[in-house]
Amino acid sequence: MLKGKERQMVLDYLYQECIKNSKDSFMSRKKMTCKIESQWNYESLSNKERVHIYNAIISQKIITYLKENVINSLAIDFVNGSPEKRKIRIEEWASNKYKTMSKAEKVAICEIIGFKYLNN
Repeated sequence: MLKGKERQMVLDYLYQECIKNSKDSFMSRKKMTCKIESQWNYESLSNKERVHIYNAIISQKIITYLKENVINSLAIDFVNGSPEKRKIRIEEWASNKYKTMSKAEKVAICEIIGFKYLNN
């Protein structure tokens, strides 16, 4: 069962998806209907689906954390490389690093960035 910040993160994700997919041209009406629709969708999801969405959000936050730490260093900086290539290499490295991380490493990074790591 998700509580507090974790629940709000899933609700925000559902809200953003609704805003992105809505065809309504009036922004205020779109926001109101999407807020209600996201709460409705959250209540209709099973706990396993909620945790799956939360874990997808957390995985993106961990990858972002890894990218930011490498960007602020001189790692993956080559003499003849361009900044665009470096950025692409860092993104590839971060997503690969996340895939090969152990659960303990993911939990440790979640504690650093202030989130709770949940299992499916």
